[in-house]
Amino acid sequence: MNTKFILTLLIATAVGGCSYPSYLPTSGEIDVNQYGSHIDISSSKKTNIKGELISIDSNKIIVLLKTAQKCRVVSIKEVEQFTLRYAEPPNYSRLIPLYSLWSLSHGRYLLATLPVNLIVTIWVTASGNSAFTYSRQDMTYEKLKMFARFPQGVPLNVSIASIR
Repeated sequence: MNTKFILTLLIATAVGGCSYPSYLPTSGEIDVNQYGSHIDISSSKKTNIKGELISIDSNKIIVLLKTAQKCRVVSIKEVEQFTLRYAEPPNYSRLIPLYSLWSLSHGRYLLATLPVNLIVTIWVTASGNSAFTYSRQDMTYEKLKMFARFPQGVPLNVSIASIR
């Protein structure tokens, strides 16, 4: 009974997965995406800022907040950590129940192959979720510009308040 509950909980957690912002392109659409990448910033002021990367220069990062639909300017000096996701990761979670059911065809070896199939498919799903992601350790601020909606800075004729 306890094992069935844990197994059900494990599969439900893996299948539930994470949701990603709708403006992130699929891996095939990366080169034609008109929006900036999704960025999650942890600042020294103990706040998390999540949203679309609009622009970055030598002193500040402009982020279109996911929840408020308004831009926020963050000083680079305040940034402790950032995580950038530039495309939706592949979703392998639907394979977890499929490979678990496939173990039924293994007959008496079911008890050995079911845990192996679960471990492998959950591991592949978890590693797929980290695809298309960079962090502060992986990238400089200069390279981060290439993932912004305006990589060369917000144009002079565009007001930050008007960006949606």
